[in-house]
Amino acid sequence: MSGTLEQIKPSVEVQPAFSETVAYRTISRSAVIALILAFVSLLAFLVPWMLVLPVVSVVLGLTALSTIRRYPEEYTGSPAAVVAVGISTVTFLLAATWHAVDYATEVPEGYSRISFSELQPDMKDPHSLVRNRDSILPKRAADLSGKPVFIKGYMHPGVETMGKVNHFILVPDMGTCCFGGQPKATDMIEVKIKEGASRVKYSTRTVKLAGKFILAEQSSKFGELHSVVYHLEADVAK
Repeated sequence: MSGTLEQIKPSVEVQPAFSETVAYRTISRSAVIALILAFVSLLAFLVPWMLVLPVVSVVLGLTALSTIRRYPEEYTGSPAAVVAVGISTVTFLLAATWHAVDYATEVPEGYSRISFSELQPDMKDPHSLVRNRDSILPKRAADLSGKPVFIKGYMHPGVETMGKVNHFILVPDMGTCCFGGQPKATDMIEVKIKEGASRVKYSTRTVKLAGKFILAEQSSKFGELHSVVYHLEADVAK
């Protein structure tokens, strides 16, 4: 009897709790950031400097794909990276083309493009300077006086109304525009839109203007702003 019992083996074997080890993979951080930037980069259609965002998104997306292929057991997120690269590539190509065409066609016929940088005095070159009654100015500004020009900038918040206006101060950058304050003389152009031309509504977006540039012999005031020496009689405003 004892021999018989000794020959009996258990018919059920105890199985381990987990027969296989489940591999855990981390989603690539670069892929996530690339996807977020891909959607944010759609703003590049409105603001040219944001074209840098789709470029960064493409770089991060390609970096994520490379990392995932090298370490497939550690990282995941290829679909997000592929979508990011695709959206950002298309965004960059279309937005860059849009801005290039806009730049090439935005100056009305008969006007010359200028920028605020041309209206700044170079103190290192005395021969390039002129003086009016109150300020030292670049000779370039004197040469432009009375000529038709095209210039872009931002409306200073010191306007009488937030509606459409025909009289305001144009400044070169968003810092001066949005935070107000007293800009330096060469960072201000007093704009008067001619009768019959379309007025522009106050906003923090770029304003495009075409008209006759005038360098005043002495500075004037606009509201609480002083030292205004540049003026523009605008024929076109948008």
